[in-house]
Amino acid sequence: MLSELDARTDLTAPERPFDPQQHALFVSGQRCYLAQHPHHRFTSPIDNHETLVNTLETELAKCPSEDAVVFGILPFCKSEQAQFLVSDHVQTLDKSHFTAYLASQNKLEGTRFPELDDVHHRQSQAHYEQAIVRAKTLFERDELEKIVLGKQVDLYFDDALPKGQVLTNLLHQSSSGFPFSFPTESGTTLLGVSPELLLKKSHRAIFSNPLAGSAKRTSDSAMDVQRQRTLMNSKKDRFEHAVVLVEMSQVLEPWCHQLHIPSVPSLLSTATMWHLSTEVEGQLHTPATHVLALANRLHPTPALCGKPTQHAYPWIKVLEGESRHFFSGIVGWCDKHGNGEWVVVIRSGEINGRHARLFAGAGIVHASNPTAEWLETEAKLSTMLNALHATTAYRQFTQESLLETA
Repeated sequence: MLSELDARTDLTAPERPFDPQQHALFVSGQRCYLAQHPHHRFTSPIDNHETLVNTLETELAKCPSEDAVVFGILPFCKSEQAQFLVSDHVQTLDKSHFTAYLASQNKLEGTRFPELDDVHHRQSQAHYEQAIVRAKTLFERDELEKIVLGKQVDLYFDDALPKGQVLTNLLHQSSSGFPFSFPTESGTTLLGVSPELLLKKSHRAIFSNPLAGSAKRTSDSAMDVQRQRTLMNSKKDRFEHAVVLVEMSQVLEPWCHQLHIPSVPSLLSTATMWHLSTEVEGQLHTPATHVLALANRLHPTPALCGKPTQHAYPWIKVLEGESRHFFSGIVGWCDKHGNGEWVVVIRSGEINGRHARLFAGAGIVHASNPTAEWLETEAKLSTMLNALHATTAYRQFTQESLLETA
């Protein structure tokens, strides 16, 4: 169990060099969980909660170690397959130690960080803003209260991206949040720093920290404080946040004999954004409840999909024009006792060779301004752009694109 491993964080370096192409990483607080001893991989459908949990338990049982842990990633779309990696044990390191080790490993490899060569918006600004206009007609017909619309951006560099360096940059810039790295079966690596904990379970205790309602941070301290106040007082953002909490409560209450959801949100900050945040705590009726039995029921929440979820869900692919695949899915781990921790796949990118695909989204309600929502998605790309050393070059490419279409 990882709860037992948590006490053994005296090691300062991994047992072997960390390879993002083969190994998995999940960071929670100041602890890094490394899966460097893969036992086997498997996939599973996620459209049936019981089948998913049964598959996980069966696959974990194939590994004789009681310390076996499965790392995995669930896609946004319930009709697609989740991917899992079983490790016979997990190494737990202090975050600062692992970050320093990884930086040293990168220095020894001496790889030049490539330059951004080209940018392709898979959804242009015009496409994205028109999708919001179309969504508002659904609100006017009372078909939806909220929908989350995302965009994907392809970045091409002049050489292969050093995944270890990108991961190091993510760890350096994230004093909070949940950094992760997962090697997919197609050979890509999914990297990111999620600010949002979907669900953590330890025995009977569960914890969730949904985020909805956002504002970009600024280096001007006075203006940053003003943006905090504006966000807390925004009727649009408060409504967007409340929608998420109502649905989470409906999903979790039948499983809990105690559930506490504060009536007023707080503010959570990342390096680049402010978010409305609520810490949800509960006690389960039974500790035998599997973390993914609940996480898969919560996923996707209105914070990543919309409300009503079942009605917003099919409209997302129509309005965005393509599948999100693992973007706005969930990534995390679970052990043989059904404990685990799962976060949403945002502030992330999928890297393969010289190509990186990034994703960002925004919650759309009746009061949304299309251009403001586009700018919010641009701000949310900053986490990955900074890690790719591409922020300035991306802005230049984007500005040139706007001038060409003006």
